[in-house]
Amino acid sequence: MWYKNFMASYYRTQGVVLAKEDRGEADRLFTVFTKDFGKLRLRAVSERKITSKLRGGLELFYCSEIAFVQGRTYKTITDTVLLESFPKLRADIQGMRVMNRVAEIADEIIKGQEQDQRIWNLLGETFWLLNRPSLNAAERNLAAYYFLWNLLDITGYGPSASNLAKLDQNTAWLVEMFLRKNVAALQSVSQKDINERLLKEISQEYLSKVLQN
Repeated sequence: MWYKNFMASYYRTQGVVLAKEDRGEADRLFTVFTKDFGKLRLRAVSERKITSKLRGGLELFYCSEIAFVQGRTYKTITDTVLLESFPKLRADIQGMRVMNRVAEIADEIIKGQEQDQRIWNLLGETFWLLNRPSLNAAERNLAAYYFLWNLLDITGYGPSASNLAKLDQNTAWLVEMFLRKNVAALQSVSQKDINERLLKEISQEYLSKVLQN
């Protein structure tokens, strides 16, 4: 008879909660993008119980400091400390819908466990921008597009320029919003010239204007 000694490994990092899924009677499985380990699936035992000490830091879109242990099968959360809840955004239904879309995009596109400071910074920038009370509904939608374009660029899944118009019928409207120009001013811009680089440059210029307001 033999046995193998096993010692769990403990980790602590910052993370943004992208999705959650109920498991069993009281457990939950969370999808979290972390600063140090990339996207992780983390189990929280008995988190759905009112008395759970983990509840305060594991709401959707919270940014929290998270401690977890790597067991034989699961990564299990042992402690959470809330860092940012984005309260202004959470009070707005339309804003929460946009935040949901950003989280869905991130969960769908980001694959595997790999640290990526660029994605971490992009998530923080986008969530902070969406939390600004001065943004209107159209501007929040544009922030979601900004996140999508930049995430596609970081992960290498960017669409080809030739298919851009087919993928997004509202490209001209988006460019018009970014530049704060009317539709007539865009008539001189050829559709083939609206490529990924231009969109990212325009979106960065737009963000700069918004952040100065």
